[in-house]
Amino acid sequence: MLIAWGALALATGAHIYGARLATHGDYGRRLPLSVGPTSSRAAQHVRRAQITGWVSSLIGASAIVDNYWETAPLLSAGIAVAVLGVVDGLPSLIVTLMHNRRPQQG
Repeated sequence: MLIAWGALALATGAHIYGARLATHGDYGRRLPLSVGPTSSRAAQHVRRAQITGWVSSLIGASAIVDNYWETAPLLSAGIAVAVLGVVDGLPSLIVTLMHNRRPQQG
């Protein structure tokens, strides 16, 4: 269980790092809520951080869900969806919203 929490903490940190990289690269402009394909060097670093976060969150969520899978498969699926939603989506959304609250350049 300790490995699961460590993987989830790593995933959250990777997502925050990737979102912060994206905000620094686009300072003065609004960020989209979804990421599209781009070929710049900064975008590749952001994508690597996000992939690290996704893989770590899958490892952590599967380790947590493993405890409940035999007795309550629907509960474990719900826990997995909730954990993945919070760990993968929430940090990037919060950083994007904080970035978009700043005054924008014209």
